[in-house]
Amino acid sequence: MQDTPHSDTLRIIPEHISRLLLIGGALLLLLAYAVPMFPRRITQATTRFTGGTLIVAHYPLFIYRQHYRQASPPLREELQSVDIRLAPTEHNGSAWAWLVQLIGAGSSGLQYASFVVCLALPVLASLIALGLGTAALVGQDLLAQRLIVATVRLSLLAFPALWLAWLHQFDFSSALWAKAPAALAPRAGFWLALFGIALMIGGSFSLRRQAGSRLANWWALVLAVAVGLWLLVRFKPYPFLEIWDFIYDGILVTLRIVTTSFGFILLVSLFGGLGRISRSKIIYSLASLYVEIIRGIPLLVQLLFIWFALPQVFDVIGNLLLSLSPWLTNVGQWLIDLRLSPFTAAVIGLTICYGAYGSEIFRAGISSIHHGQMEAARSLGMSYIQAMRYIILPQAIRVILPPIGNEFVALLKDSSLVSVLAVSDLTRRGREYMARTFLSFDTWIMVALCYLVLTLFSSRAVEFIESKSRFEG
Repeated sequence: MQDTPHSDTLRIIPEHISRLLLIGGALLLLLAYAVPMFPRRITQATTRFTGGTLIVAHYPLFIYRQHYRQASPPLREELQSVDIRLAPTEHNGSAWAWLVQLIGAGSSGLQYASFVVCLALPVLASLIALGLGTAALVGQDLLAQRLIVATVRLSLLAFPALWLAWLHQFDFSSALWAKAPAALAPRAGFWLALFGIALMIGGSFSLRRQAGSRLANWWALVLAVAVGLWLLVRFKPYPFLEIWDFIYDGILVTLRIVTTSFGFILLVSLFGGLGRISRSKIIYSLASLYVEIIRGIPLLVQLLFIWFALPQVFDVIGNLLLSLSPWLTNVGQWLIDLRLSPFTAAVIGLTICYGAYGSEIFRAGISSIHHGQMEAARSLGMSYIQAMRYIILPQAIRVILPPIGNEFVALLKDSSLVSVLAVSDLTRRGREYMARTFLSFDTWIMVALCYLVLTLFSSRAVEFIESKSRFEG
């Protein structure tokens, strides 16, 4: 972007000063991480409840889940008091020392991953800022423009990240903070790091006008919802941390069902779409019959049919085979004994249903390619399959990608229906927790936020892939 006299009058900080602010702020932050920041830590917490229950927790490395212990009293008891024991850290308490210690803890340090991320984010921001400042000084304007927006975004995130790193020292519990506010207060390294972040923000914002992209996009919404979910668990661990511990395996099951089903859906959709444009009346009729029937039956009904009624169909076919010939005894008995697992039934149901919708998407995408493309390919000696593989489908995929991406997002949401098949997905795990605790509002808020994060991330990923495969104008 070329400078104009009007833009020069709007410039608050000269560019050379902005570059110095960036480099100086980044170096100051990296230096601040070597200065003591959190030199004292909680090594023991004693939690007393009104009914006489006493919980003593020791923390040899870092405090963990103490806030949850305080917030989840035993039945018919309430929190009475909390006592803590403080000790100097085994290192100098600097951010670098904390990172080295927790990362070096290996698998046992995974439970402190959020603290490590909060400390590492400002470091990443400072490294990007150094790259931006250096590129601007040596005249690499194109590289500098690409780094400006990333620097502004990471610098803005570095402020709350450092503040959240401090809250980790007392596990986000105001009761623990009130016990020793002076000892748990951040030291000089913390304030120096904040000052360095402020310099980076000032320097990057003054260069912001050179960037060719927006400062905020829809990925920010994904981050906002994910961070909001995490803060909800941190600041109110009971019941939200307990709910998360109960349902997080359901998220993995949901993702496994969706990804497995989507792979089969693409395959069924491809063959269904090709069948819908086939010149063979038999293939066309079968493909059309499949699409029309399946699209006319609700997904929930299809899932219930596969789970409850399909075994009876297997029994009828198996008995018929047994009565026809003794040579078919093994096959018939196998069908009679065949019973689908909940996961398999869910995948089959989702594949059959979404395969019908996907078939129409593939049909429309293939039909959008001019028929002259096929004629030209055939005139060059290609077979029908070769023409489809090398000429038609590579062009059609760009038309198919946006709607098929939307189908993936819809599939992710509709996967909640498989909970009726006894699949322990996210929705069923939420129902199980609610039935056990009767905390309906808290449970479904947590489940809804988890689905929202998954769908928002999927939507942004689909948009990104679509932008990379778009036709050049």
